[in-house]
Amino acid sequence: MNNLDQPLYTDYPEFEFEYANIKEPKTLPPDKQTLLIGLDKRKMDGAPITYITGFVGRRIDLIKVEEELKGVCHTCSSSKMYDIVLKGDVHKRAYIYLRNNGYKVKFAEN
Repeated sequence: MNNLDQPLYTDYPEFEFEYANIKEPKTLPPDKQTLLIGLDKRKMDGAPITYITGFVGRRIDLIKVEEELKGVCHTCSSSKMYDIVLKGDVHKRAYIYLRNNGYKVKFAEN
C-alpha cells in the first residue's frame, strides 16, 4: 500500500473519493448565490426528502449551512458534493431560513 495514487474501484453509489490537492472555489457571499430547493421521493421506501443544490463555495462552509438547516428544520441531513439532503418534507422551512440569511432561493420544478 505504498502507492496511494492508484485508482480505487467500488460499486457503492454514495462513495465520494476526496483528493487532497483539489482546489475548492471560494465561497460566494449569500446574496450572490442562487440555491434550488426541491422535493423528491426516495427510490426504496418512498419517503420524501428535500434537496438543496447550487451552493458555490468551500466544503467547510457547505457543512456549516447544512448543520444550521438541520437545527432549524429539526431533521437529519447529509451533504454530497455541494448538495444538501434533508430528511422529510421541510422545503418550506428551508426556504424561509435561507431567504432570511440572504440567499436567493428558487423552488425546483417537479
